[in-house]
Amino acid sequence: MSIILGQTIDINALRMAQTKMSSSGLSNGSVTSERQIQTKIKIDKPIDSEAYIVGPGDQFLVNIIASDNVSNYTLTVSPTGEILIPSIGIVQLKYLSLSNSIIKMKSAITALNQSAQVYIILSEIREFKIKVIGHLQNPGFYTVTPMTRVSDLFQEILSSIQSSDSDNEINRNKSYKSSINDVAYPQISKRNAFILRGQDTIFIDLSKFGTTGMDEHNPLLNQGDIVTFPLRQHLIGIYGGIKIPGNYEYVLNESLYDFIQLSGGLRPDADPTKIEVTRFANKTEKHTFNTTLELAKDINTQPEDHIMVRYSQNYKKQDVVIIIGEVHYPGVYTIEPGMTTVNDILIKAGGFTSKADSTKMIINNGNIALIPDKEKLRIMLIPEENRSIEERAYIKARMLTKKGSLESNSKDQTESIFNFKVSKNDEILIPKNYNYVEVLGAVERPGRYPFNINNNANKYLDLAGGVTSTATSKKYIIKAGTGQRLPFKKNIPIENGDAIFIAEKMEYNKWLLLKDILTTFGQFATLIAVIQATTGN
Repeated sequence: MSIILGQTIDINALRMAQTKMSSSGLSNGSVTSERQIQTKIKIDKPIDSEAYIVGPGDQFLVNIIASDNVSNYTLTVSPTGEILIPSIGIVQLKYLSLSNSIIKMKSAITALNQSAQVYIILSEIREFKIKVIGHLQNPGFYTVTPMTRVSDLFQEILSSIQSSDSDNEINRNKSYKSSINDVAYPQISKRNAFILRGQDTIFIDLSKFGTTGMDEHNPLLNQGDIVTFPLRQHLIGIYGGIKIPGNYEYVLNESLYDFIQLSGGLRPDADPTKIEVTRFANKTEKHTFNTTLELAKDINTQPEDHIMVRYSQNYKKQDVVIIIGEVHYPGVYTIEPGMTTVNDILIKAGGFTSKADSTKMIINNGNIALIPDKEKLRIMLIPEENRSIEERAYIKARMLTKKGSLESNSKDQTESIFNFKVSKNDEILIPKNYNYVEVLGAVERPGRYPFNINNNANKYLDLAGGVTSTATSKKYIIKAGTGQRLPFKKNIPIENGDAIFIAEKMEYNKWLLLKDILTTFGQFATLIAVIQATTGN
């Protein structure tokens, strides 16, 4: 017959239940089907039965198969470390491992029934409280399980700190009164925590656990543990050819080699023979020494060390240029500094497309553009009215020409650029061809006209209907590439994109014109008076 009973029933009641179930018609050897509930505790790996220590609250499933019946029990270890097996008696499990506990329970059962087959498993692990101390906002007792690791406890403490900070912020918004809760706590240590376990001290390094995955740096918690989280104190800075540079917490007797591994290890472009350490000899004096990654295993770090790992010069260094616009294969291409020409890049990019303006090319370099123009900065510090003609001309020229750029405006100039050596990070733009010339100002039909290499300036004026009656004698040709304004001459070659400008007579309001004349006359009279007073005439 089958019996399913909780541990709270006494042995006499159990025997009465067995009698009733026998009389109910169940035959000997019948088996009761029991659904086993999944544990609510999340564990990172199966429990080690040799290492797991059984304690109050642990729950077992016990299956006993005898010649005349099958018994299934769900039994829980009492607060005193004992377990009561119906029809068998009390078994003391305190301080025993899981494997030894199962052996002891089986022995107790088979001592009364040697022919019985006994199966026992741990079905639910217990919860218990441990003491957590240190300069924390919420020290005290925390609920854990035998499968809780220190990192789990650390995250719970951080969550309680963040929750407390959020509550304090709400309180501060309600009232401006200061409170002890407003104290800003420094960061707690992840690398120098420790567990007091009986007479032993177990040191914790959660940062090293994160990089190595070794459980010894993040052990499981035991009932009776006292966990101490001190405040983070000493830091070590590591920079240069390191995968994760920055400040890391100091740990006693840690080698420089292990510390480098903690910070991610060396980058591929780091020089392992060039490691510089700056160290304090006392509170104010410091000294610097050089070492290598190989020797770093025999050097221990010290508080506030500054470590600099140098990069390997030109390690797998790629110098590139960018070409965009009207080429067949725009993109980023590698170069040999001092050897690759513009034409080499054009060939790599497949040459001009049919839409390209092969007479024009723009080359920019953003790195050169970032170099300060000291002459411009000097001139800008001078009030505009005090600048010389040359200084004003320099500002004008700088406004028309972008620093680090080169722009060609004719076929001959573009072809001469082909042989120029490109520089790292140059950006080459091949513009699209639009074939136009603009005619602006005092003409009958201002606007855009098709470019024809055989047309001179007068031909374009004719296309625009000639000048109007309001035209002045001031006529200019504005070059597309440079923005240079040239006096109108029919023999000046007109290039694609140029503009022809005919100045127009301005219409003046008569009163404004009279006002300007009177103002000018007044200034002139004042000047005459000053001269006479100076000369005494």
